[in-house]
Amino acid sequence: MYHISIVTTTLPDSMSKEEVMSFKSRFVEAKFSACAQSNKIHSTYSWDDELLHPNEWRIIFKTPVNKVDDLISALMKAHPYDVPQIVHRTEITTKEYSSWVEAQVS
Repeated sequence: MYHISIVTTTLPDSMSKEEVMSFKSRFVEAKFSACAQSNKIHSTYSWDDELLHPNEWRIIFKTPVNKVDDLISALMKAHPYDVPQIVHRTEITTKEYSSWVEAQVS
């Protein structure tokens, strides 16, 4: 079996499409991630004892399992939120896709 890590974070809706593109591109260009995808989402969460329902951007990064800590560290440094949602999981994938992800980041 072949594995990659999927790292997900959110960004504020106030960021323009161009700003989001720039944010996610820096991690691909710096070879922390093989690729990144973004889409608009609607979130619900509690912050400072207030229930919030903001629109946000969801960003999904693909990286080799052995590079996930490097990506998360870089995200933490660059993230605009005080307490960013950064979660990751390991997924099973094809040999070909795993090899492509590895080649983009190494």
